[in-house]
Amino acid sequence: MDYKASLDTLAKVMTAGVFVLFFGIGLMSVYAIRDAAGDRTTLLIHGGVLVMFVAIFLGSWLYAPQSYTLDTTALSINRPIGKVVINRSSIKEARLIGEGELKSTIRTFGNGGLFGYYGKYYNATIGHMTWYLTQPKNRILIVTTEGKKIVISPDDAGLVDNLKR
Repeated sequence: MDYKASLDTLAKVMTAGVFVLFFGIGLMSVYAIRDAAGDRTTLLIHGGVLVMFVAIFLGSWLYAPQSYTLDTTALSINRPIGKVVINRSSIKEARLIGEGELKSTIRTFGNGGLFGYYGKYYNATIGHMTWYLTQPKNRILIVTTEGKKIVISPDDAGLVDNLKR
């Protein structure tokens, strides 16, 4: 069964804002390259800026969760670069996360709004966890038998009930 993963308003605004910012700065870099008249330093700096912006934007999109698929054997987190597969037999616990449980969460290595919220996060209540979120509602904590903690956010919170079956 497929579950949608829609972006919340904040992620949409951040993604659009970053796109506009990168486009504006990128356009200035294109003009600087055009007017460089062979100056290698200008070409390298502005060419590097363009490459960095494309890499950030493309990389963020490739790793962003798009949807979730639950079948009889596994839960798949679908991303453009490939799926993250969690075998159902390795799921020890699946539950909705309460509002207060994610207070004081810090991002240790992840993305906080560009195409979603994903990567490595930590807080004192849950500990180290990997997020594959697109919105702050319907957050589901999955704990595996190996001790991994994964947080997902499908549009339909009924996924948690189907995971428990």
